[in-house]
Amino acid sequence: MNIPMEPIRLTAMMSAQMLPKALVDFATLAAIGAPIMAVILEITAKARKKIFYDKLAQQVTALTLVLYLLFTICLGSAAAFFSRQMPWLKDWFINPASPVMMFYITLGIALAGLLPYKYSWKKLKKSKPLHIVLGTVGALGGVASIHVATVIMQKFFTLQIESPTPAVPAVPFYTHFQQIPGKAGLCLAGIYLIMALAFAATAAGLYLVLRRNKDDFGRDYYKFTLPVVARWALFPSLLQLAASAGVIYYICGPNIATLYQNLPVAISFGTSLLLTIICCAIWIVTWRSETPMRHKIGLGLAPLLVILAHATLMAGTMSLYLSLS
Repeated sequence: MNIPMEPIRLTAMMSAQMLPKALVDFATLAAIGAPIMAVILEITAKARKKIFYDKLAQQVTALTLVLYLLFTICLGSAAAFFSRQMPWLKDWFINPASPVMMFYITLGIALAGLLPYKYSWKKLKKSKPLHIVLGTVGALGGVASIHVATVIMQKFFTLQIESPTPAVPAVPFYTHFQQIPGKAGLCLAGIYLIMALAFAATAAGLYLVLRRNKDDFGRDYYKFTLPVVARWALFPSLLQLAASAGVIYYICGPNIATLYQNLPVAISFGTSLLLTIICCAIWIVTWRSETPMRHKIGLGLAPLLVILAHATLMAGTMSLYLSLS
């Protein structure tokens, strides 16, 4: 049997190059998706009068702040690294006219809602509507960050086509966000939102397993909440899979044969699909199990598998784009 080692090597190399971005994407999108998950769980707890939903919402909110800290460190480190490599880029992060200023604003709005949301849980126990409003502000700040980041990337890369070292546009930063993005931008933002929910639930599964001894709410609690988290991870992941397939089909257009003629592309997408299917299997088994905590190893490995699947998907997309250029 003749194993094509060179395409495998190229796939592994490109996936390794995409791994840091995949890690940053996971932390960032999970941080944005977790408040949405927490608010919906809290609303569900109030509607169904089920305390376990409320406790799970509290744990997801605590996870949110950890994720925001992690993604802030990741983005700050990335900004510092690339600013050293490309000094002209620093102006995009500090110039008051830079569209990046809007990202700082939406990040501030998110934290302005999330911090009181986390630390007023007991104080506002009898004022649930007000507490939910705080969480909603935090969640909307995160969702707005997705829109802002999409517009910033679109603006930056459009300018980079004209010049390899694009300068910050000499207009007020808010003018870039007064128009609704085109179909491509909206589709990208939609996929990011789906990924945010999937990544948040994936991280929540790991968080519950790691905090099992510290936050011991009893066997019944974990028997109830782990399947809930598994469902939250499963269904957005399936939607993401379908959306990614649609994007790949759109990129290929009439050149759909490229998918199986280009081995690095086929290997990358095949690996990403396999890893995603493994994760879905873990979540389905956890969801249907009478003893979901027995699947803690799978839940613990799921974030790593998701990050690897995301890295190989990006590697395949990049390879596909280059082959069609």
